[in-house]
Amino acid sequence: MRMAKVCFALLLLAMTACHSDVKIKTDSDAKASEDIIDSPFIHTVYFWFKEGVTESQIQDFAKASMNLEEIDGVQKVYDGTPAATDRPNLEKSYDYALVVLMKDLATHDAYQQDSIHLNLLAAYSGMFERVLVTDID
Repeated sequence: MRMAKVCFALLLLAMTACHSDVKIKTDSDAKASEDIIDSPFIHTVYFWFKEGVTESQIQDFAKASMNLEEIDGVQKVYDGTPAATDRPNLEKSYDYALVVLMKDLATHDAYQQDSIHLNLLAAYSGMFERVLVTDID
């Protein structure tokens, strides 16, 4: 199970690395290597924007979503749009996605109630037609 999580995390990293706007929490190279954990709790959120949402609004949301890294226990936050890949069964209908690596389930539970997360939801939830969340433990 742990190997599957690591493989999935690497796959997500590879997918998001294809996008030029990927944000990685890096205070320093040493800090970045400290942040990598063996078996993270992986929280992914896929967004479909409502018709009429502007590129400027999307950029504001993307910038604000990086504040999630300030929540205790959040290891890294990655973001991006569907990669330019094509194969059967590939989900590419979403407009934007976030991948949040966390320390553990307890961190996830605290993250859900953290003011940074709640403020992000309050400020931007009106932009979304659909949101799909997946969690991997």
